[in-house]
Amino acid sequence: MGARRWPLIAAIAVLIVHGAAVAHLGVVVSPDAAKFARWADSLIANRFDFTAVVQEIGLRNVPSGMYMFFATLVAFAKLLAGAKWAMVLVAANLICDALTAAILVRLVTLATSSTAAVLLAITAWLACFDVVTWVRMPLTDVPFLLASFAAFAALIAPKKRLVLAALLAVVTLLLRPVGFLWLILLAVVYVRRRSIIVAVLVVAALIFIGHTLLVRHPERWPLDALARSVRWDARSYQRGDVVFGRPETSHAPPSTLLDYAAITADRFVHFFAFTAASFSRAHKLAGAAFYVPLYLLAIVALVRRRDDNVILCAVIVLAVAFWHALVIVDYDWRYRLPILPHLIFMAACAIPSTKSRLPPCEG
Repeated sequence: MGARRWPLIAAIAVLIVHGAAVAHLGVVVSPDAAKFARWADSLIANRFDFTAVVQEIGLRNVPSGMYMFFATLVAFAKLLAGAKWAMVLVAANLICDALTAAILVRLVTLATSSTAAVLLAITAWLACFDVVTWVRMPLTDVPFLLASFAAFAALIAPKKRLVLAALLAVVTLLLRPVGFLWLILLAVVYVRRRSIIVAVLVVAALIFIGHTLLVRHPERWPLDALARSVRWDARSYQRGDVVFGRPETSHAPPSTLLDYAAITADRFVHFFAFTAASFSRAHKLAGAAFYVPLYLLAIVALVRRRDDNVILCAVIVLAVAFWHALVIVDYDWRYRLPILPHLIFMAACAIPSTKSRLPPCEG
């Protein structure tokens, strides 16, 4: 079968399998989605006067465009479909899901030239219930997933598409405030020098030390900007929160710097957790069946293959986990979604294959 057909097959399979799952399980309008819907109503009522809407809803701490961009998309969906606006956005999510799968499979094809690796990637994506969970919700998560991974792919492809990568990076920033992290990561991917990766690790260590000091003494934050977020983060640490909304993971209220550092370390580990005390037995078994092989194969690829693109994926995965260990690991592991294609790419690269057709590290 021609290598160029695999991405199309992957996309069609996702539309069928994930589409059937969404149709069976139904659309879910979460509290965050309802909030976007209220903002969209305000935009429509104010005839898209963004200044008036931002003042009305009182957005703080982040540039308004980071939320108004998606609120505008929700407003257009409401104007187009009325009460069925959520279905329009879920349909768009499903398309983003299929496109992400196609890009992933294309990268695996280039990196391995292995039918077994491609089939593993397709199977893993189809079996990833976390993706289906967020496809069902009219939120920013799935469009962010596509934009961030497509930008990464544009930079590691045989022919770099810098303009496309830059545009997609801007879209990630408009979809979610954490997009700034992806701008940094994509810059590292573009440079593709291991010395830069080492520098990122050194900077991460310094951030870890500074953050630990800050959450212990948030009053030392010198600026008005982000002061509210710093205080919120500090209160979370002072309660001993590990996974937000899951008190069974919490530590005792910390007192020493080591106590604060231990919370961050535990959050980092819990970012990769695939089970929780409240999960059903079936949910726990499904999580173990999916994530244990995925993590093991990703580690095997990292250790045995020593491919620059596998290393870059690992850096992205670890950087995202590190960031959320500092800020929040949500109760439903929502913020792990953008690294799933990177993990599946790494796992597929563990399959014995021929030489990669992706470009090697520059310098």
